[in-house]
Amino acid sequence: MAKIISASVNVALAEYDESLKNHVVELMKESLREKATEYILENTWEVVENKRTLSVNEDGVLETQDEETMASEISDTRETLEVMTIGITVKVV
Repeated sequence: MAKIISASVNVALAEYDESLKNHVVELMKESLREKATEYILENTWEVVENKRTLSVNEDGVLETQDEETMASEISDTRETLEVMTIGITVKVV
């Protein structure tokens, strides 16, 4: 029975390009290979990109801003960071 393992990382959008994406994906694959106790089905890797805006909350922690929050906090002066979230999944048996 196959199951799926995954990893994700945020990269600042200002620094993001195809070369950086490829490098990050290879690092995440290597990390999952090192941690996996099951056999990885190498032909099942999937990469997903998701552009998001993060903001610093009252505790100094980055959190995701959804469209509703962004609209209600237009005058909010909190620090924000645009990121590309890169996620990978792979099947293991």
